[in-house]
Amino acid sequence: MREEIKRGDIKDSYFLTDENDFIKEEIIRLLETILIKEKTGVFDKTKFYGDELPDDVYRQMCSPPIASKRHLSVIFNIDRIRKGKEQIKKAIESSSPLLCIVLTAGKTNNRKTIKSIEWFLNNVYTLRCGRFSRKEIERWILETVENSGSGISRDAIDLLWEFTGDNMFSLHSEIEKLLAFKPDEKIGVEEVKAIVGEERMLSISTLERAICDGDIAGGIKALENLFMWGDDPTAILYRLKVWLSASLSGKGWKGSLGFDDAAAAISMLMETELAIKLGKTDGKFALEDLVYKLTNRK
Repeated sequence: MREEIKRGDIKDSYFLTDENDFIKEEIIRLLETILIKEKTGVFDKTKFYGDELPDDVYRQMCSPPIASKRHLSVIFNIDRIRKGKEQIKKAIESSSPLLCIVLTAGKTNNRKTIKSIEWFLNNVYTLRCGRFSRKEIERWILETVENSGSGISRDAIDLLWEFTGDNMFSLHSEIEKLLAFKPDEKIGVEEVKAIVGEERMLSISTLERAICDGDIAGGIKALENLFMWGDDPTAILYRLKVWLSASLSGKGWKGSLGFDDAAAAISMLMETELAIKLGKTDGKFALEDLVYKLTNRK
């Protein structure tokens, strides 16, 4: 699908399903780059969440572009839609050459979910964005580096995996830093150690501990270290979500947050993630505010 979009073969509507949010966001960013002019982006693209659609969603989705090639409308989590489904169907059926509509949904592996999105699966160009296996991620790392005109050793790929696992957001962030450090040379183990580094990986654990202990100063300092290493706010949110989910299920490390604290923290994290995705706030500012609230919850 990405190669089709790069060639200019852009559909009127897309449906991106399953749990690989990185691939979904990569496709959305690619469409934004090709279709939207930066100066009029605030007018020529709209983003909504399925459970928070405005009453006039059809009108907003179908607004003609001011200066861009098309008006891009993105609706995240269409599987959680409460109202407005008929308006969205109407917009899709209009097949206007001035519009491009992107819908996303989570995993579609149960009957209830499939039934709620069946019309979209049958009528919209669909891509299932499943979680990558380790081999697929390794191949993606190699292709991403080579497409940038550089190279990377097999051992370096293995070490990147050890540091980040299957967190595609974090991997992408680290690869960008590595390419900036050695744009025209092959990336090896030493470069991964120097740029990614064990010390940097400890910062997220320090942040978790500060949240757990209610240490505001320690939490902000750990966050500043992550920003200094060039970590993307989305990647930091993802890691915090993994930790909080483990705490919620009772599988976190000894001394992790209890169930009630973890549930409240996840709720705050989801609100922050939504605000960042919808462009309502700067990612770094939103994370600083979140860490302050989480460490100051007691």
